Amino acid sequence: MTISSRILFTFIVLSVSQYSRALCPSPLIFKTDMEALMIPEPSNPQMTAAQASRFLTQATFGPSLAEIRRLQSIGYEAWLNQEIAAAPTLQEPCMQATLADPDIPLFMNSRMESWFLNSSEGEDQLRQRMAWALSQIFVVSDTNGATFDVMGLAKYYDLLAINAFGNFRDVLEDITLNTMMGFYLSMFKNAKADAIAGTRPDENYAREILQLFSIGLHQLNMDGTPILDGTNPIPTYDQTVIENFARVFTGWNYGGCQNWDECNPIESNISAYDPMEPIETYHDTGAKTLLNGFNVAAGGTARQDLTAALDNIFNHPNVPPFISKQLIQRFVTSNPSPQYVERVANVFANNGQGVRGDLAAVMRAILLDAEARNPVASDQYGKLKEPLIRLINVWRAFDAKSASGRYDLWNPEFDYKQRPLGAPSVFNFYAPSYQLPGPIRNNDLVSPEFQITSETTVISVANSMHTFTYRGYQDPGNYEANKPHLRLQREAELIANPEALMDHLNVMMFGGQMSNNTRTVALELLSNLEDDNPQGRVASLIYVLSLSPEFVIQR
Repeated sequence: MTISSRILFTFIVLSVSQYSRALCPSPLIFKTDMEALMIPEPSNPQMTAAQASRFLTQATFGPSLAEIRRLQSIGYEAWLNQEIAAAPTLQEPCMQATLADPDIPLFMNSRMESWFLNSSEGEDQLRQRMAWALSQIFVVSDTNGATFDVMGLAKYYDLLAINAFGNFRDVLEDITLNTMMGFYLSMFKNAKADAIAGTRPDENYAREILQLFSIGLHQLNMDGTPILDGTNPIPTYDQTVIENFARVFTGWNYGGCQNWDECNPIESNISAYDPMEPIETYHDTGAKTLLNGFNVAAGGTARQDLTAALDNIFNHPNVPPFISKQLIQRFVTSNPSPQYVERVANVFANNGQGVRGDLAAVMRAILLDAEARNPVASDQYGKLKEPLIRLINVWRAFDAKSASGRYDLWNPEFDYKQRPLGAPSVFNFYAPSYQLPGPIRNNDLVSPEFQITSETTVISVANSMHTFTYRGYQDPGNYEANKPHLRLQREAELIANPEALMDHLNVMMFGGQMSNNTRTVALELLSNLEDDNPQGRVASLIYVLSLSPEFVIQR
């Protein structure tokens, strides 16, 4: 797809309501219809509730009972088809409404509220999870003062949601020309070398699009293992290649800009958010040698050189295994087998219809693979759930809502060490290759999410989970109106039958994988809890279970 057609596509999706939707905060009507809350199992389920819950733990921000029943009714394939076809739930439209409402304060926090709202309540759950995963590969962060633009960041995240099941080549182009990425990694107003001024093109974006966004540092087999020269990995590029890519990425400025130094987004013809456009005078038109000796002829325009360079990256043999493995890590397991990686990478390389980079096909391959659907009896299988995913897991499992419809959790990084589009560096919150010292490193395994796990965060996450579980079961009048609280009517009804309650919690929180030991401990705890309010007893139990290793580790 050409640059101009991609711009048009993005504009249409963002502008026409029938192609997208927005969730905006609305007061909650508290219902206590127990029949509706329980949602009986379908008469002819395609799978057990536990199997459905485990799949949804991988594919969404967490199973809800309604979603479990939907999946049981229609099966994996139909569910994936519906999710991929679902219109994206976007942040920008709701934020525009917030900006226009004088009664809603602190617009700068509306992006965070929109993210929690969409992640917790969005009907396009697979798309929201994919956008979250992509945001940790194509990192842009508001920790850099140059990118502290609330609306710009919301639109960047929406771009990832829109592209979630598109083609990887289009994603590369869209992020490259996005102004937030341009500000963050210095491609915006990156000018060709000036011998008189003693300047040369900035190499920041050239380096990161290769190292982090596409191919990585070393040549890979299709199964993700390194290609070796004897015992040494083979680099994918050298400094000269970086310098040549830096020359490709020159000459780009605000859309509509004609003057390199004086363009300002407050001018009516200049856009701070539309894809960047070139000013050819500042583009390096010399010949360039890129990956694997690919030559870009001299005399090309900025767009022609960009297209050639992105095609060169996209067609590099590392892209399928490099990206596929990271997506497997984000959704299923930190240490996928080489065979699993290769199966998915082969789909990335060719979706069966000759198309490379089809992300919808890649996600189907990841989630329907035998290694995903059948728990592997190995202590090397699984992954530590990201802290924010743990929180939203609990919210979705127990229908959490706030009285106002808002999500007042503006600085989750204080407790969870994660903030959407707020990673401390371009290397994300944690590296895909991080190895926790001890048995994990000694066995040459990786444990990405453990990089933000420490004695401090174990306590801070536990304290915050207490706020959103034990405190959060209460009625709206006794709890902050802008914070979600758990709705535990159905669980309170089950408390008279502890075994049935454990069966229910096993499905909602553990995907049917609660061990006998955890069940025994939970039953004993429930019998010893002193709280006259049944919901309070259940909330205390949920809080303890939310800290258990079997909940924290996804398997």
